[in-house]
Amino acid sequence: MDGNTDRRTTDTRGEYAQLDQSLISGVDDATPAAAATPMIEVVAPATLPENYTFNAEFGGRSFTVVVPQGGVEEGQKFSVPMPGGADNFDEAMMRPRISVPVGHWRDGVCDIFTYGCCHVLLWNSIFCVPVTVAQVMTRMKLSWLGKPGNAAETAGTFRIIASMVMSYFVLDRLLGLYIFGDIFLFWSPDYPDQFDESVIVCVWLRRLLFCAYFLFGHVYILMNVRAYIREKYAIPEQYGCPSGCEDACCSCFCSWCTVAQIARHTTDYDTYRATCCSETGLPEHVPAIV
Repeated sequence: MDGNTDRRTTDTRGEYAQLDQSLISGVDDATPAAAATPMIEVVAPATLPENYTFNAEFGGRSFTVVVPQGGVEEGQKFSVPMPGGADNFDEAMMRPRISVPVGHWRDGVCDIFTYGCCHVLLWNSIFCVPVTVAQVMTRMKLSWLGKPGNAAETAGTFRIIASMVMSYFVLDRLLGLYIFGDIFLFWSPDYPDQFDESVIVCVWLRRLLFCAYFLFGHVYILMNVRAYIREKYAIPEQYGCPSGCEDACCSCFCSWCTVAQIARHTTDYDTYRATCCSETGLPEHVPAIV
């Protein structure tokens, strides 16, 4: 009896072992794992119909967005699949970024005193427009001409503009010292009746140098940067001017107000302090722009 009982117990244990093995199924490598499609949120730059396409930027990469069924209204947020799917995901995309208003300016062109009379941006804008423009261009990853470019073309934007500004001021002061030094000598009794021709040449060189500095640093690159920001963030011209005329007029007749406006638009000075001489006009830890 005991032998039969032991045999039955052994058979029962074997059956349970086979049952356990049947319940444990191996992972079929041929079966693909379900992958969730990552989505990103897009803000409509304007009121758009369904299936309308426009370019957006995420993580430093441009991609085409298709407006969903029913269309969207200006400022409306909607989700679209991440370009490239999960395989194109980059941890750099998850870094915090500054949100820039779309479809309108953050504030007006005359709101230069928004942050008070002692704000760094105010004094930078008044006394050195080209350097402030260079800081905005560095934020926007533009070349020293105020145009989009690759990493190599945009890497040294601030240094190039700052070097040009320093060169201008050095040459201007040297010419000024030579001119005014000769003027002081003019009052001495031994000075000839007419100025030295070299002084007249220096006067005209100084005038031409100032014109080149103003037209390039205060008008040309500022006009390009303002036009780029308007296009990137779908900001329409407000004063009924022909296309591009508003950018040219603001840059020519009120350059320091204009550069202050685009600088305020491309960062959040309520959160981040301004710095005078950094490449972006902001501390190094400040996140990039959306």
